[in-house]
Amino acid sequence: MNRVVPILAAVLALAACGKVQEKAAEKAAEKMIESSIAKDGSKAKVDLSEGGMKVSTTDASGKTTQMEMGNAKITEADLGVPFYPGAKPTEGSSMRIVNGANTSLQQALHSDDAPDKVAAFYRDKLKAMSEGKQLMDMSSNDGASISLMDDKTKSTLQVHVSKAEKGSDIAIVSVREGAK
Repeated sequence: MNRVVPILAAVLALAACGKVQEKAAEKAAEKMIESSIAKDGSKAKVDLSEGGMKVSTTDASGKTTQMEMGNAKITEADLGVPFYPGAKPTEGSSMRIVNGANTSLQQALHSDDAPDKVAAFYRDKLKAMSEGKQLMDMSSNDGASISLMDDKTKSTLQVHVSKAEKGSDIAIVSVREGAK
């Protein structure tokens, strides 16, 4: 038992050293990205923690852009359409970009259900929301792309369903101009 304690202490010290090196590499990468963005006169703050990337930039004219890639928390309410029942978010696949008053959101999901069943669900949802808007529906044997465009609110909602190795991959994209 007395020999186990020093060995455990050494393992913990090595693990902590690895964490320190990992954090140092993360900070170096953040600084390198910030420096690269600064070459055009913009200022940037980059955060690579929490399994994704957050970037906040301000250009020379004072216009700000905020981006969250990989780990943005996107909800059904944010997108304006429900997630397919039982579908799971695909890890590292969400994105939020806020550029002034414009917002772009993307969320990828996976379902074990067939693409035609998933596409039918979204087709019904978008059709129910389509009054006064333009609905576009393109289908193939491997999936579908359904879009809802609203000229009045300057927004677009797109749902892409594609055949996966098992089930369906779903990509939902929402773009709103002038949103706060």
